[in-house]
Amino acid sequence: MSIFDEVINWEKTEGADIFASVLNVTDPVILDYGCGAGNYSFAVAYAFDQKCKVYAADINRQCLDYICEKAKNEKINCITTVEGREDYRHDYEDNTFDLVIYADMFHGEGKPYDGLHRFVMLEEAKRTLKNGGILAVLPFHLSNFRDKNKKKCKYTYKKLIDEICDYGFTYTEKNLQGIHFEKVYSPYYQQKGGVTFESLERGKILIFVK
Repeated sequence: MSIFDEVINWEKTEGADIFASVLNVTDPVILDYGCGAGNYSFAVAYAFDQKCKVYAADINRQCLDYICEKAKNEKINCITTVEGREDYRHDYEDNTFDLVIYADMFHGEGKPYDGLHRFVMLEEAKRTLKNGGILAVLPFHLSNFRDKNKKKCKYTYKKLIDEICDYGFTYTEKNLQGIHFEKVYSPYYQQKGGVTFESLERGKILIFVK
């Protein structure tokens, strides 16, 4: 089994179970912002047996083309790809989504905000989520975060949780683990070799309620 087959298996099983466990809504509307290759978009599509509307947004057109091709091959019709904005804003009405996913989007880089884009993204999540909606955050590289003065400082899960709660969210403790899929699709790591599904970085998914 190739690593790509293992990724698809994760999307259909463990990944789907994650989102089915945090969202109890019929026909949910979901935003996967900064979706990359769409692994979390596919996971939610499987979680709700395609009885959902998933918007997979990314600034990288190649990623969106990849998702479209994969969705066609997997016969998944509920995912709509959307070109992301450089300012990290969402082109959606207030109170649109039941679930917003930010997987590996909070980190120390990100023009034009130089690492402060997560604050813009939190504002947008608060605005576009319905009341009672879920924000799922999968952070990596916490040691590379920046504070509001653009100064690099080491974050912990607790510090990030407190920061997000300051935007009006309520944290819900869940024992959920997500995966950093970047190495699967990176030409550098593909050339280098040695990337296995088991070697992919894991991290805690933080769940918040609006």
